[in-house]
Amino acid sequence: MASSDISSVLENNDIIDDAGEFNEYLIDNDYHLKVQIGEYELTTGMSHYEVAEAITK
Repeated sequence: MASSDISSVLENNDIIDDAGEFNEYLIDNDYHLKVQIGEYELTTGMSHYEVAEAITK
C-alpha cells in the first residue's frame, strides 16, 4: 500500500485533516519507505510526527 493510500485512509477515519499534506510530510521526512501495514491505536489530534512514528514501527 502506498503512503498516499495510507494517508487517505487516515483522513477518512478523521485521524488527520489533509491526506495530501500528511503524505508530503511522510515523503519529506523519509517515512514513506518505512510505513508498516498493521493495526494501530491512533487518535484525532495526534501530530504528523506522532502518527508517522506510530505507523513506521
